[in-house]
Amino acid sequence: MRIYLVRHADSVDRIGTMPDAARYLSARGRVSFREMAARFRETGARPVHIFTSPLLRAVQTAEILSEAIRYEGAVVVAPQLSPGFDEEGLDAVLDECPGADQVALVGHEPDLGRVLTRMLSLPRDLPMRKGAIAALDLPETGERRRAGFVWLLDGGNRIADLSGLSG
Repeated sequence: MRIYLVRHADSVDRIGTMPDAARYLSARGRVSFREMAARFRETGARPVHIFTSPLLRAVQTAEILSEAIRYEGAVVVAPQLSPGFDEEGLDAVLDECPGADQVALVGHEPDLGRVLTRMLSLPRDLPMRKGAIAALDLPETGERRRAGFVWLLDGGNRIADLSGLSG
C-alpha cells in the first residue's frame, strides 16, 4: 500500500479567543497548496481514500487535494489524525480501508514528521513543512510501521534522496 502523508497548508494565526480547531487556511496557504496539489497530481498519485484531521485547516487542505486530483469519493474526517497522531492512529485509520492501494492522510506537525521519521528509521527527525506531501510504500504483509521512501514534495521541490539525514 502506498500512503501519502500530507501536512496542512499555511493557516491564519489564532486571533483573540479563536479556538485552534477553527483556524483556517490563509490566502497564501490556499494558493501554495493548490500548486502543491497540482504537482501531486503530476506524480500519478490516485488515492482511493482521503482521510483528514477534523481541524478546519486540515479539512480545507484535504478538500483542495481532492479537487486537484478529481477525487470522486468523500473526504473522511478521522479523529485519529487530530494533533497527537502517532503510529497507533495510523494503524486505526488504515484498518478502515483494507485492500486499498493508495491512501492520503492529512494532518499536523510535529506528529506527521515523527511518524515519517520512525517509519523510515531515520537517525534524526524529518519535520514536514506546511503543505508538504510524503509518499511511502508499506509492505504488503507484516509490519505496517516500517515503510519504504518513495518521494517527498516539499515547497514545490521533489526530493528523492534522504541520504543527507544520516548521523
